[in-house]
Amino acid sequence: MKNILLVLCMLIGAQITHAQTATLKPAKVGSTTRDFADSSRSNWLGTGPRPLRTMIWYPAGNGGVSEQVDDPQQFASPVTVYRNAAIAGKGKYPLIMISHGAQGNPVQMRWLGYYLAARGFIAVIVAHNGTNPEERRATENDRSLSDFCMWERPRDISVVLDKILIDKEFKTRIDISRIAVAGFSLGGATAIWLAGPIFNLDSLVKSEPEPPAQIREAINRLIALSKTDPVMLQSTKHQGDSFRDGRIKAVFVLGPAIGHAFSKESLHSITVPVQIVVGDADLIAPKDLNAEYYTQNIPTAKKLIILPGERGHYTRPQLAHERPAELQEVSEIAYRFFMTTLKPN
Repeated sequence: MKNILLVLCMLIGAQITHAQTATLKPAKVGSTTRDFADSSRSNWLGTGPRPLRTMIWYPAGNGGVSEQVDDPQQFASPVTVYRNAAIAGKGKYPLIMISHGAQGNPVQMRWLGYYLAARGFIAVIVAHNGTNPEERRATENDRSLSDFCMWERPRDISVVLDKILIDKEFKTRIDISRIAVAGFSLGGATAIWLAGPIFNLDSLVKSEPEPPAQIREAINRLIALSKTDPVMLQSTKHQGDSFRDGRIKAVFVLGPAIGHAFSKESLHSITVPVQIVVGDADLIAPKDLNAEYYTQNIPTAKKLIILPGERGHYTRPQLAHERPAELQEVSEIAYRFFMTTLKPN
């Protein structure tokens, strides 16, 4: 595991954020949260179940507390959400599970959750990372154990899907024949993981450059911890498991990472539609090692969509209006893909 943190350090980049709504007038959007937990896995402290905090976006009906989301760096203009509102109508909605990038959290993917909810989807964004104490970070900038043991991520998505399908507010409002997954960066790899390929750590390490000196201390600390810590040792036993979730009918990813963690033969096993989008200036997850590799080796992958700019892994200054417009374009592509692949019964 000597170089695994280099991948994570490169993945964090500048996090992606909100997208502005499209010109089509959206529906009211509701939001709520859940504090789920997986009792079959320990938290990193060994003191209880693995926490899976979750943010849910959905078409809003009556009630709820009106809140304005105003982020001038990432929103072209503020949007209104209705916290804990009722779900609109009486019918069922398609469901999109969403996975954030390395070192991230659900807030950094709400641009997609909001957009999809405004157009008739329920979007569930899973928090893979816990708090700093829960992740046992030695410093504020240390990497999380949840991203170091990245094979926990696809299981997080499936467990939260289990929970949301029995949630008293949502269980009767989800069309179980129309469930898909979306993700960004390491979350993009997580989304693809759920379609069935098998992770290979040795292959990933061989594809990485040597880590820079400034992060070697952190790398060495977590390597040492992974060899002695009982919770990490138990986690590592599952790194090569299959995490295929047959409920997932389609996969959409932006700037996916760790491409060479999955062999060509393993990617050939994927049978659900996959759409990959990447920025032509993405420095964190370069398209030739990742987006192009995935697209070339997944038999059900649609034509790779390459957009100008960094598209998520933002490392360069931008004008205030550029990032929201870029993320809105990605949201529109995701919406069209899901409308095409998740056909109503």
